Amino acid sequence: MITFNAYFCVRESMSKETVEKVETIENVTKKQIVEAIKASKKEHDSTNQKTTESTRNMMKDNALEITEKIDSKVASYAQLYSDLYKKYLQIGNNLFNTYYMAQKKFSDKMGVDNTMLDIYLSLAKQMVLFQIEMNESMIRSHVNHRLMMLDFYEQIMNRNIADFAKMFSIFDNFKK
Repeated sequence: MITFNAYFCVRESMSKETVEKVETIENVTKKQIVEAIKASKKEHDSTNQKTTESTRNMMKDNALEITEKIDSKVASYAQLYSDLYKKYLQIGNNLFNTYYMAQKKFSDKMGVDNTMLDIYLSLAKQMVLFQIEMNESMIRSHVNHRLMMLDFYEQIMNRNIADFAKMFSIFDNFKK
């Protein structure tokens, strides 16, 4: 026979159905207690499995929501860079047209040869084209750097997840 306190402690961790199987203290045998504990553990494990599946589903839903949010911003980013590009083109076009007209008036008043003006404008154009290439190279370098950092971040996160999985498997071993 077991004591009332031991029975009460075992009873607290059991479900209502399990408790109904074990009706009175006088009729409880060790075999019935073991069966009751096994039944309670089985119920607890199935509840724990449901919780684990619920957590997995919640994490999957959260990841999906985050991915969709990032994906929804791609069009916005493309539009913003397109607007930025259009503004550069507008400024460049206005600047060169204004500069050309001012330079033409200045060179006409000064009596500068058109050949010299064409050479000068050609050199200015080459300098601007070089700056455009440098700007593209800088942007390409910036994007490549960010991609490398994201790859590094992904590696770190995968290691953390693997370490988490190892840690949880250790806890599962203690649980059994």
